[in-house]
Amino acid sequence: MKQQSKKEKNFDTVAFFRSVKEKMANATEGMSLQEEREYWRLLREGKITLH
Repeated sequence: MKQQSKKEKNFDTVAFFRSVKEKMANATEGMSLQEEREYWRLLREGKITLH
């Protein structure tokens, strides 16, 4: 059986989504449920962005 070599990736999907998850958690930390819902609505509508 022939061994396949792994391609070098230009983009690490797992690392990207982990960083997004951490940014969202930091942004919503300490918010009430209503504040979080408003935050997610604004984020979906593109009125705010993750930094």
